[in-house]
Amino acid sequence: MIIIASHVFSPGTSQALYGYCKHNNIDVQFIGHRLFGNYFSWSFGFIDTIYRVLKNKRSADIFVGFNNLNALAGIILQKTGKVKKTVYHTVDYSPRRFNNKLLNKFYHWLDHFCVKNCDIVWNSSSIMKVDPIMKAREKAGYNICLRKKQIQVPDGCDKFPVIPFSKINRNLVGYVGHIKEDMGVNLMIDGFIEVLKNFPNAELLIIGSGPLEKVLMKKAEKFKNIKFIGYVGEIETVYEKLSTCAFAVAPYKHGGISQYSDPGKVKNYLSVGLPIIITDEPIIAREIEKERCGLVIKDNKKQFVQAVTKLLKNKKLLVNLRNNTKTLRKKYSWDTIFDKALRITNKV
Repeated sequence: MIIIASHVFSPGTSQALYGYCKHNNIDVQFIGHRLFGNYFSWSFGFIDTIYRVLKNKRSADIFVGFNNLNALAGIILQKTGKVKKTVYHTVDYSPRRFNNKLLNKFYHWLDHFCVKNCDIVWNSSSIMKVDPIMKAREKAGYNICLRKKQIQVPDGCDKFPVIPFSKINRNLVGYVGHIKEDMGVNLMIDGFIEVLKNFPNAELLIIGSGPLEKVLMKKAEKFKNIKFIGYVGEIETVYEKLSTCAFAVAPYKHGGISQYSDPGKVKNYLSVGLPIIITDEPIIAREIEKERCGLVIKDNKKQFVQAVTKLLKNKKLLVNLRNNTKTLRKKYSWDTIFDKALRITNKV
């Protein structure tokens, strides 16, 4: 039996692992708590996870904790005998995760504790010999011997039907994800407003919510072609809305936590065959450029506007980029990723 514990903001790896288990007839329990970004929700999720596992009459072979609080719950449950093996899934890592120094210190202490005490650590960085999360941890003083406990388990792609090019909306640009500063959403809005001066029929579809949502909605309220539809919980619904887009954007802000992660939105876009305009912040941008699945830009408005303009104007380029997405989509299939991760985990 596998137990998955996660704080959930949008469809991602934890739900994909749950789907993988169900598809492969693996006994699984999913414990998800909505992520509201406050201390109460984190604490409640931690306590509720422990309660629900202890309440279950059965023990788990593997407990996968998504983020350090859930991993800590798994470690505690392992001490009680309810869990045989614990996995700490690291979605991202940041030297300065919180502005509050005390909270930031606690975050790093807890991360180190979980890396040290879990049986294995799944880092969500792209597949590399030494991923960015490993490097950052060792720079922070983690013993290099802890590297052998860390493996790369990147976000994957779903098998969602890719619609024919003739049925897409050539003027529609998509975005899905958290609407916060690190995600480059200010750049996206400011840049798209500039694009609309020359392409008045262009449309921007924004799926998601977050702390900057109201601010950006206010900034874009005069532009009917910029549409916010809020949080969408079902990944199939997200894919249905994205599938008709011509391409999508992933404008990460320079210096944010994205440099240490494998962004889920990129794999969401690939799942429906969308070319991507992405800033050169996350490692996956290198593969997007290498496999010619999109355009890689710097974190500035001029390059964003140029890239969007280029794909709106150049049909031939867009078709080629769209065809190339098949390569990365296949490489990052969830089945391939979880087959490997669980095979390694079972050997630990």
